[in-house]
Amino acid sequence: MRRDTKIVLSVVAAIPTVILSVAALCSWALAHGASEAWRLPFRLLCHGLPHRSFELFDVAMPLCARCVGVYVGLLAGLALFPLLSKLQERVMRTGALVAVLPLAIDGLTQLTGLRESTNELRVMTGLLAGLAFGLWVLSAVERRDDTALAAP
Repeated sequence: MRRDTKIVLSVVAAIPTVILSVAALCSWALAHGASEAWRLPFRLLCHGLPHRSFELFDVAMPLCARCVGVYVGLLAGLALFPLLSKLQERVMRTGALVAVLPLAIDGLTQLTGLRESTNELRVMTGLLAGLAFGLWVLSAVERRDDTALAAP
């Protein structure tokens, strides 16, 4: 794995790691009597509706099941990249676009009132999309053409 790819891996992995860790800490704090105001910063990332969220420490997490799936999937995609690093960036990009379709269909059919999704389906579609995105991001960095970046 190239040095640039390792740097991007570290930075990109830090984002979902921090978000999921702080969400877990928030859930723990809420379970121990903290104010509901602790949920407010998460509203910048997610609607956090309690009936669409997993419970942790017997309280609803401040992130919905789909967002948790996306973040966990992203970490999984980053972790799996060394095993699949030989795939072309174009293949990974196409895979990421295809992987987002179930998430989009699930979200749009729910939004339009055609049906109500389940947390299990939300997390699975989020996992798939996050996994594919993690693989794509690293493949794009790993396979980029250094000569295209050079100044003329």
